[in-house]
This record gives sequence, C-alpha cells and structure tokens, in this order.
Amino acid sequence: MQPAPLSLRLDAAGIDQYCRQLLGQTRQSAQALAALTALQTFIEASADGDAKAGAAFGEIKAILERHGSAARHRVMTENLDALLGALHNQDLCGVQQVHSALSRNGFHQTALAAINLLPRETLLAAAAWTSTWRNDAKARAEAASGYPDALDLKGAGIAPERYTAMNELNLYLQEAAG
Repeated sequence: MQPAPLSLRLDAAGIDQYCRQLLGQTRQSAQALAALTALQTFIEASADGDAKAGAAFGEIKAILERHGSAARHRVMTENLDALLGALHNQDLCGVQQVHSALSRNGFHQTALAAINLLPRETLLAAAAWTSTWRNDAKARAEAASGYPDALDLKGAGIAPERYTAMNELNLYLQEAAG
C-alpha cells in the first residue's frame, strides 16, 4: 500500500520568514544562495498547474527571487572584496578561491569590477604579476609535457584550477592595462 502523498501549504509570509531565517543563520552567502535556489526549484517543480496559476504562487516566487537576488549581490560583493585584496597582495590562493567560488561569468564580472576599482599603479603591478606567473607556469608545463604546444600542468606541479584562474585573470588584466 502506497503512503498518501504529502501536501505542503505555503504562504507568502511564511516563505518570507523562512528566507529571513535562512539568511540569518547561514554563515556563508554562497550557501544561503544555494539553499534559496534549491527551495525555489523545489517549489516550482512541485506545484501543480492550478497552484502555479494562483496569486500566492506569484507572490512566493517574487519573494524567493528578491531574497535570491540579495544573496547573489552579497556573494558578488564578498568575492569582489576578496579579489581586490588578492590583487593588492598578489595572493595566488586568494585569486584561486574567488575563481572557484564563482561561475565563469561571475568571475568575469567580478574581475572587471575589480579592475575598474583598482588604482592604475596597482592594475599595472597586478597585470605584470599575473603575466609573469602565467608565462612561468606555461613554460614549466610545456617542458613537462614533451609535446609542442601541449601543457602538462600536473607534471609541472601546477594545479589546473590555479592555472585556469590565473590565466583568465591575466587576460582581463592585460586587456585593461593595454
């Protein structure tokens, strides 16, 4: 015998309160954003056609989008601050952490925002640093490969994630330093 299906009753005030609690209890903005995204996906996938046609569904969806947008903004702001610090300090680990925390598009947007906030001298120093690091890493990876124009990052002792982060950042910085 199949158990009876579980029915959930949601209202706008309850969802808003839950979102506020979630944002208040979660230490990392990225985790809060992931939880809000999962909740939004669950509600949209679980609601039947009649529920989706109702006003409550629209209100709940708008509340989730509002809280999700605020969480996304916090994630981007936190990562922008971290990337600015990493560029000022020429911190390889900091660059990689920001890169791994964001989507490719998110990293691109964050890098461009950071570049726009950097003083010219810091921009030029960061561009020189990333260029030197990338050229050295590429030469080591090519030497480890044994094949022309092929990179063996692991053989050169370079984490692929680190190379990708620095290579992408270097492209953005070189274009800006132009």
